[in-house]
Amino acid sequence: MPLERSEVVRVVIVRTCKELKRDNGMIIRYYDNAVVVIDQEGFSKGTRVIHVSCVPSETPTGLKSLRENELSNLRGDEAADKPREKKDRIYDYDVYNDLGDPDSDPDLARPVLGNKEFPHPRRCKTGRPRTKSDPLSESRSSDVYVPRDEAFSEAKNLSFNVNTVSSVLKAVIPSLETTMIDKNLGFPYFTAIDSLFNEGVNLPPIDSDGFLKNALPRLLKSLEDAQNNLLLFETPEMIDRDKFGWIRDEEFGRQTIAGLNPLSITLVTEWPLKSKLEPEVYGPPESAITKEIVERQIRGYCTLEEAIENKKLFILDYHDIFLPYVHKVRELKNLRTTLYGSRTLMYLTPTGTLRPLAIELVRPPSNNKPQWKRVFTPCWDATGMWLWKLAKVHVLAHDSGYHQLVSHWMRTHCCTEPYIIATNRQLSKMHPIHSLLHPHFRYTMEINALAREALINSGGIIESCFSPGKYSIELSSVAYGQQWRFDHEALPADLIARGMAIEDPDSPHGLKLAIEDYPYANDGLVLWDIIKDWVTDYVNHYYPEESLVESDHELQAWWTEIRTMGHADKKDEPWWPVLKTPKDLIKIITTIIWVASGHHAAVNFGQYDYAGYIPNRTTIARVKMPCEDPTDDEWEAFKRRPEDELLSAFPSQIQASQVMAVLDVLSSHSPDEEYIGAKIEPVYEANPHIKAAYEVYAGRLKELEGIIDGRNADESRKNRNGVGVVPYNLLKPYSEPGVTGMGVPNSISI
Repeated sequence: MPLERSEVVRVVIVRTCKELKRDNGMIIRYYDNAVVVIDQEGFSKGTRVIHVSCVPSETPTGLKSLRENELSNLRGDEAADKPREKKDRIYDYDVYNDLGDPDSDPDLARPVLGNKEFPHPRRCKTGRPRTKSDPLSESRSSDVYVPRDEAFSEAKNLSFNVNTVSSVLKAVIPSLETTMIDKNLGFPYFTAIDSLFNEGVNLPPIDSDGFLKNALPRLLKSLEDAQNNLLLFETPEMIDRDKFGWIRDEEFGRQTIAGLNPLSITLVTEWPLKSKLEPEVYGPPESAITKEIVERQIRGYCTLEEAIENKKLFILDYHDIFLPYVHKVRELKNLRTTLYGSRTLMYLTPTGTLRPLAIELVRPPSNNKPQWKRVFTPCWDATGMWLWKLAKVHVLAHDSGYHQLVSHWMRTHCCTEPYIIATNRQLSKMHPIHSLLHPHFRYTMEINALAREALINSGGIIESCFSPGKYSIELSSVAYGQQWRFDHEALPADLIARGMAIEDPDSPHGLKLAIEDYPYANDGLVLWDIIKDWVTDYVNHYYPEESLVESDHELQAWWTEIRTMGHADKKDEPWWPVLKTPKDLIKIITTIIWVASGHHAAVNFGQYDYAGYIPNRTTIARVKMPCEDPTDDEWEAFKRRPEDELLSAFPSQIQASQVMAVLDVLSSHSPDEEYIGAKIEPVYEANPHIKAAYEVYAGRLKELEGIIDGRNADESRKNRNGVGVVPYNLLKPYSEPGVTGMGVPNSISI
C-alpha cells in the first residue's frame, strides 16, 4: 500500500543501509536498526527525519509489512540451521551446552545447563556443531557468535573492554602460568602479598605489538632493564585506607551490607536453625549454634528470643547450597581446594553495625566418616582466636563464590540475556518499549559470549580459582533452580523476601529497613524509585488506557517468550507477574532496568577495591580447618606456626595474580561508558513529553550523587563513615573511566 505523506514518522539509531525503496514520492531507507522515511522535499534539502515510536496498532500503513518482516528476519524464521556468521542478525535461544570441551579432554566435559536436572536461563544460539565425544555438547571456537547489532562499537573495541578483558584472559593469564613452576605454591609470608603492589610479577615477553601496554596501563609496565613486562597491581582502596581492616570483625560484618555482596544477608526469624536437606544423606539437620552460644556472645544485651523478636539477628546461610558439593569438591584431583556448608550469625548492635557472633562449618557424612560440624566464635584465647580467623577465611571463600556465581553472573549477566533475545525477536525497533529497553542491553551479549569463551568455561578462571572448581557454574544452576524468582529481582521485593525490610507507607520508599544504615538498600531504593518514576511516565504516555497493554500483540508475545523460552525451566512457576495493565508493565520494565543497571553496578565495580587484596575476600580455601580430624603432627604444626595455616588457606600465588588481573579489568569503566540518565536517546528527544520526563529523570540522578555524598559524610552512619572505612559509592550514577568504585552504567557492559 502506498505511503502517505502524513505517515513520515519513524527513525531510531541508524547503522548500515540495507535496502532502498521509493514509494509515492517518498524515499524509504531500511536499516539494520531503523526505518527512515524521508519525503522528497526533505531529501532535496538534505536528510530530514522525524523520530517517533509507535505501538503496533498505530503503525503507519506503509510500514506494517516492514515492521513484521524485520521481526521475522531477526527471529531467523527462514534462516538455515547452520553455524551463525558475524554478518547475521539472528536472535534465537539455546541451552548452556558450550562450556565444556570434551573433545580436548574428558575431564573438561560439563553437563548441559537448561533442563529439569540443571535449570538455567537460555543463551543466544550460535549453531556450532556438536562435539564428537558428546552429542549433547556444542563444540567450542575462538570466536563466539553474537548478532552483529550486539557487537562492541569500534570505539569500545579500540579503547577498552572486549580486547582488554580478552587480552588478560588470553595473553596475560597464560604468561603468568609460565612464570611459576609450582602452580600450588602459596605465599610464604604476608609481605609477599604486599609485593604484588610494590614490586609486581615479571612476565615473559608477550607478542602483542604494543597493544597490551596501551590497553592495560594500570597493569602492565615496561622494565627499562629487561625485555620482560612487569605485572604491577594498584593498591586497592580498602587496603590503602586501612591495611589491617581485613582482619577486623567489624569490617567483616560491615561488608555484608556495604561490600561486594550485600544481597545474601537475611533476617533470622526462626529458631533453632535447621537444614532442609535430607537427614539420611547429610546428617542431623539441627545447627550446632545453640541458644547458649548466642547469649554468651550477646553478653547480656538481650535474650535470644528478644533478639529475634526485635530483629537483631542476621545470617549468611551457605549451608544447604554448598553442603551437597562438599565431597565432590574435595575429591577434585587437579585443584587444591576444600569446602563446607556454613552459617554465619551476626547481631545488630545499638550503633547500627553488625557484630559477628558465630560461624558454623559442616562436613556431611561419608562412607567412612560421620557428619562433622563445629561452631567457632570470637574468644579470648590464642587457639580459639586463630580458629576464628580461619573460619572467617572459609566463609569469605563461600561468600566470594556465591557472589561471583549467583549475585553477579547468574542474577545479572545470565538472566538478562533472555530479555535481550526476546526484545529483539518480538518487539519491533519501532516499539516504544524496545526504545526504552535498548540502552540497557548495550554490549551485554558480547560480554557474556566472552565469559563463556574464557571465564566461566571448563578450566577457566572461575573454575581454577574459586572453591567449587569444576562445579562452579553447575552450582549457579542449582541456585537458579532453588532461589531465583523474577518477582524477587525487584529491589523492594528482594529486601522483603530476605526479611531486610517490611512494607510501611510512612517510611521513605514505602519500606522500613531492618537495618537502618544499610548502604546498598539506602542508595538502591532511591535509584529504584528514580527508575520507576521515569518508566511510569514513559509507559503511561504510550499506554494511556489499561486495555492497550493487553491488546498489544508484540508486547504480549515478548513477555510470553521471556517466560516460556528465555526462562523455560521456570515457565510454570506461579510467581511470574501477569501483564495486563500499564502498572504490570511498569513493574516488569523497572525490574529489568534495575538488574541491568543498579544491581549489576553494586556487585561489579567494587570488585578490585574489595577483592584485589586476597586476604580480604579470598576466592578459595585450599585447606580444611586444622581442627577437622587432625593428625598429631598437623595439630602441632598449627600450634607452632598458625600463620602458615592461614597463608596455606589463601589462593596460590598464580591464582591470586590471575584473579587480581581479571578483577582489575572487570572493575573498570571504559572511556565510552554510557551512564544511567547521562545521555538522552534521539527517539526520546523527538517527543516533547518523553523528553521532559527524561530531563526530570536525569536531574534526579544528578541529585542522587549529592545524596550519596551527604550520607558518606554523615558520621552517624557507621557502615559508610569512619576511620579507614571505604565510603559507599557503588550506586553513585557517574564516574570517570577506570577503576573508581562508583558509576552506574545503563547496561551490563563489562
